[in-house]
Amino acid sequence: MKGGTGNVPSLIDAVSRRPALAFGFRNFLGDIAWLEAVQVAGNRNMGRDEYDHLSDLLSTVIRFDPRFVVPYLLGGIVLGDSPDHAGTALDLLARGGKQFPKEWLFPFYTGYIHYFSLGNPEEGGMALLRAAQIPGSPDYLPLLASRMLSEGHRLSTALAFLQEMTQREADPRRRASLEERIRRVEVERDLQLLEGKIAEYTSRFDGPPSGLSDLVRSGVLARIPEEPYGGRYLLTPDGRVWSDRAPRERLKVLRIR
Repeated sequence: MKGGTGNVPSLIDAVSRRPALAFGFRNFLGDIAWLEAVQVAGNRNMGRDEYDHLSDLLSTVIRFDPRFVVPYLLGGIVLGDSPDHAGTALDLLARGGKQFPKEWLFPFYTGYIHYFSLGNPEEGGMALLRAAQIPGSPDYLPLLASRMLSEGHRLSTALAFLQEMTQREADPRRRASLEERIRRVEVERDLQLLEGKIAEYTSRFDGPPSGLSDLVRSGVLARIPEEPYGGRYLLTPDGRVWSDRAPRERLKVLRIR
């Protein structure tokens, strides 16, 4: 029977708000909510309902065991990918940071959300600087923070940030989310490159190309970029470029402004 908060079973949700009622089953009930949260987080095509469900499940898990570090971090990464849930993700990370003040990943993921979901490189950079002040944090954080603060929305900065995160991420669910975000950023990089070359071609030859291959034949472009999802980049009749495999929604926070 469903009910309670969102789609969390009503009994588990109610007991999580008064853990003393668990009568020795606190860890067991928390594990039930956690296993369902892991399943939801593994969905690569999450919509608003799935993000809401995950948010409710993670809150339930944390009420049962506020010293369980992984739900805070999973929420920060996965919920942070949805601009509508970025506030919830930031709240989870802030709560986790209070529980684990010596863990640099909390301000680090906070910077990730500010940069990639909210389009705020200044707040992102400041969060990375806070992470850099925590003993044991990586040596590259001050440099990455300075790049974020000075370069703003540059795609090279975004990719450097994501690649560093992915290399150091041991959790397979969070790593998969980061790898997906890398592919999305690479697609946006390629689309911006192709759009710029189409504009250059149009200016030089007094008309748009009939296909992307015209850019290569004319010498405007050395080669068409390899599509990260294994698909192709195509030019539509109305002059727009798109990928036949990647999600159609563009990463607006990384668009040229």
